[in-house]
Amino acid sequence: MNHLSLAPQVPALDASASPFVAMTPLHRFAVGGVLIASLVWLGIYHFLHPTGLEEMEGLFLALGLNGLLLLAPVIAYQPTFGWFHPLVFGLLFTYLDHLRRVDVYLHGLQWHAALPGWSAESLTALLNQELLLQGLGLLAWYGGYFLSPTLPAPAVQFHRPRHLAAKVSGAVLFSAALFSVYMQSRGGIVSHILSWGAGRNEALAGAFYWQFFTQLGLIGCLSWLVLDLRSTAQPLFWVCTLLSLAMAYLTGGSRSSVIYFMIMGVLAWLMRERKMAVIQLVAIALVGLFLMGILGNLRASTYGGTIDWNVLRGGAPTASTGGESAMTSGLSEVSQRTSVYSGVFPIIGLVPDQVDFIYGSSYLAVLTLPVPRGLWPEKPGLVAGMVGETFFDMPVGMPPGGVGEAYWNFGVPGVAIAFFLFGIFTRWLTDSFRYYADQPAAIVLYVITLFLLAEPSGLSIIAWLMMLVPAVAFLMAIGAMTLGRSPGD
Repeated sequence: MNHLSLAPQVPALDASASPFVAMTPLHRFAVGGVLIASLVWLGIYHFLHPTGLEEMEGLFLALGLNGLLLLAPVIAYQPTFGWFHPLVFGLLFTYLDHLRRVDVYLHGLQWHAALPGWSAESLTALLNQELLLQGLGLLAWYGGYFLSPTLPAPAVQFHRPRHLAAKVSGAVLFSAALFSVYMQSRGGIVSHILSWGAGRNEALAGAFYWQFFTQLGLIGCLSWLVLDLRSTAQPLFWVCTLLSLAMAYLTGGSRSSVIYFMIMGVLAWLMRERKMAVIQLVAIALVGLFLMGILGNLRASTYGGTIDWNVLRGGAPTASTGGESAMTSGLSEVSQRTSVYSGVFPIIGLVPDQVDFIYGSSYLAVLTLPVPRGLWPEKPGLVAGMVGETFFDMPVGMPPGGVGEAYWNFGVPGVAIAFFLFGIFTRWLTDSFRYYADQPAAIVLYVITLFLLAEPSGLSIIAWLMMLVPAVAFLMAIGAMTLGRSPGD
């Protein structure tokens, strides 16, 4: 295997060290302390401010069970684990999801957009069921991970690419050229943005291939960040990054394409530097919330048939946003997406009594995604669109999460099977990265997988493949990697 890397080189990894940025005993104590303190605070709040909902006691017990399961990788910590090990990172990722729901955990689920006639007691019961299904998923995930056989790592060789800045700049220019062609086909940027007001599912039908290629600039910038230790000191790097972020948002109107890349950039930088920096992570989270509000307000302004460019001023409230600042709007939407507009609750409440199982249809949609709908008009639709149309009666995507999708496909057994298989994949991912941990380019592929494929859902798989495949192609094109091993390896 070729172990060449860019100069200045990343320090060689000690054979006994964790490639996932090791946690100290103090780190583990702090993580466990924060999670346990959160549960204790919720318990005290429930005791001092009873809601009158009988299901709240079950809610606290279900949360406690999930908390203990989430802490398992920290309690039973192994030397090969670390902050960015999939099991530990999954803990942090899931805890953030719970934080987004804190209001629901305090007062119960009082109302849901897809279940308007349901009482708060019944809705909170659905919340409890979902938490129990999450617990089942965690157990199955751990089972798949620890019971998985040892699978071979992919056969790859890594090399030192030459003229990296020029190659990445060329990729950004190529993305910009395709972006320009796409905007012309849409009648210009303004016309394209206005089309979002009719619903992005309809407005952007057939745009999958454009999004696939126009994100090449983002992949190039992420690779540049990891492969060149001096990248962040070069103005050209930041010009390419900002241009690529703008194109990613404007192509599909997706705020996640912007925020996710920013988070992946920070994760890749931390893994490259082999350290944990809480301040940087908090800062990027706050910036992400701010951008989610701004970009969401811009998109929402198109619902009235016009574009309110004033929302780009940042925190200034406008009429189109109901007077909310960008930060407040972002926080509000993040909370609502996991509560009153979450797709998982109507699935648990209505399947299979009122809505049938879909028996793998949403997973089949992932396999058939490359097939143009013009050639197969009746091919399965993606799960977010199916949830929006079936339960919310709206032409918008409502992601149900890994638990919701698995349950809609095959019920409770589906949740256990999906997460068990995910555990097997997670073990393979862990072993594969450990094998190539001294290769900076491997960080690019690992971070893309760690962040985008955080749960066994069709939408996560699609997002992962849409970035992983062009990332592999880009790294091969610039000479950073080749498939297959040399005869001596």
